[in-house]
Amino acid sequence: MKRRGFSIVELLVVIAIIGLLVSLILPAVQSAREAARRTQCRNNLHQLGVAFHSYHEQFNQLPPVYVAVRNGSGPSELPQFLGVAGEQDDINFHSYAEFLLPHTEHSAIYNRIDFNAPSFSPVDLTAIGLPKYTADNRSAIATALPLFTCPSTPRVANPDTVIWDDIAVPIEYRNGGNDYGPSSGVNNPLKSLAPKQATLLGEGALSNNHINLAFKHILDGQSNTALMWEIAGRPQLYENGKAVDGGIANGGGWSDVLNAENWFTGSTSGGAACAINCTNQSESGTYSFHPGGVHVLLCDGSVHFVNENTSPDVFVGLVTYQGATIVPQF
Repeated sequence: MKRRGFSIVELLVVIAIIGLLVSLILPAVQSAREAARRTQCRNNLHQLGVAFHSYHEQFNQLPPVYVAVRNGSGPSELPQFLGVAGEQDDINFHSYAEFLLPHTEHSAIYNRIDFNAPSFSPVDLTAIGLPKYTADNRSAIATALPLFTCPSTPRVANPDTVIWDDIAVPIEYRNGGNDYGPSSGVNNPLKSLAPKQATLLGEGALSNNHINLAFKHILDGQSNTALMWEIAGRPQLYENGKAVDGGIANGGGWSDVLNAENWFTGSTSGGAACAINCTNQSESGTYSFHPGGVHVLLCDGSVHFVNENTSPDVFVGLVTYQGATIVPQF
């Protein structure tokens, strides 16, 4: 007896059904994967919160966002990161993330760092009147630590290459990525859009404007004050979800001093100052690759998702720590 095969029409119907099923299932799979990445991103911030509290328990204060050797007679081409007229910083920088390492199960990396030399040592700075550093810190800071990177970030490389080419002795080194940044404060034009917070100084919990800050100094309450935000994707510059060709956003490494202090001014590329998911450019605002908002770590160690349409009043209230104000639900 002759067997009947599939007709062309039947085969096309089967293919169409399979295609329809795939089109229905694929978005669900992608959504599940993003949910898993977002959960890991949230967990990273939670672990960093535990590290901050562990540091605070040991030293009775929060870690400095960065430290630098002060040099009053340094050459003029050195950046004045601390903004003190007539004084320069040596480039012996170390960031808050390095001080957290022993509190994040990374003591082995911490013990490889010589804090008497820059984090990117070895480097010869004698041409600009500074020491020649020989300690091998570069191998330590080049370590890619999953704790500091959000899986949702489309990172091209980790570690990234950092280049300082604006001083007489250009410096190039590799640094493990970091998608999170301290909440240091707010400046105009963003602050001017928050009339309810107009009397605040604008300082956040993690800023070099104040040292030895302890949780007891957080007048707004630890559950109302941000400690860290997502500022993802650096050093690649992103605007509104798209990579900018040739664009560079300062910072991006966990030991990078340019990633250590973030005063949010708000991006004005789209008109009014925007603080959430508009750009990851240095000190413009917060940024993530999650649809609809960013994660924030509060001083009490809790992690929350802040909607990108949150009002400037609420955002500024979250960043500042000494307004004695209660932040509305966000």
